[in-house]
Amino acid sequence: MKRIFVFILFCTTELAGQTSYFITSFDGTKLFVNEFGKGQPLILLAGGPGLDAIYIKSIWERLQSNYRCIVPDQRATGKSESKNIDTVSASVDAYVKDLEALRQHLKLDQLTLIGHSWGGMLSMDYASKYPNRVKRLILIGPGGPTGKFFGYFEDNITMRLHEEDLKEMAELEAMKKPALKGYWPGYFFDRKKALEIKNATDFEEIMDNPAVIPLVFTNYIATEKLRIARLKKFRGLVSIIQGRQDPIGESTVQEIHELLPQSQIHIIEKCGHLPWWENEEQVKLFFETLIKCLQ
Repeated sequence: MKRIFVFILFCTTELAGQTSYFITSFDGTKLFVNEFGKGQPLILLAGGPGLDAIYIKSIWERLQSNYRCIVPDQRATGKSESKNIDTVSASVDAYVKDLEALRQHLKLDQLTLIGHSWGGMLSMDYASKYPNRVKRLILIGPGGPTGKFFGYFEDNITMRLHEEDLKEMAELEAMKKPALKGYWPGYFFDRKKALEIKNATDFEEIMDNPAVIPLVFTNYIATEKLRIARLKKFRGLVSIIQGRQDPIGESTVQEIHELLPQSQIHIIEKCGHLPWWENEEQVKLFFETLIKCLQ
């Protein structure tokens, strides 16, 4: 397989509008949750899997003045537990059950899920298993509902890389470190902007636990037939926000739309996988689109 890429115990603290607490999931795993702002509740799901939610900070900072942004540290990331990482604890179903445990703790009948990349994949799997518990899906640069996109995602991202990027990737892999820093420019439309963000980013802070990636994605592919069958029956609201030059590819968007014909597609031109980190025009359009999808 090619490299696969890469978001009740109750203790509360409140600082500057932020509420933080732990919940205990179905298997005893303690999950850390941050909340920002007040209003309609939104669940923000980071990509990865294994990425720290800090990289989507700009999204909750923009929304928290009008919405209650609930940001869980997914298992094995942030302050959530990471013990016993195996095919059971790092299965897609485990992540879905964590999300359901959060819903029950919040006492919400339905969830609005905003998922980026893997977070969008997790959102779709949750919707397939708990369709009546989903009010709306907002998928930002999501992977597909099947494993088809793995076949071209790496090619799309690698073709954009320069010799210096490939050298850095090789050095990181030789040190048995995640190669995300080397791949970084391939996620962007604008290389100059990518390098600017790269130089200001702590990748050790973002890349929490790469060990879960192959386990989760292998399981995701293995369970795709049941997911597809269930999603065909899902009738909830779906919005897809995608950069035109996202290496995930427009084929992935079309695959989701064919499965969920009620989905509305919003394409941002000259934009890669991380629209809130592209240039000013793309950032502005991304947030306008996101807020429109919530209304």
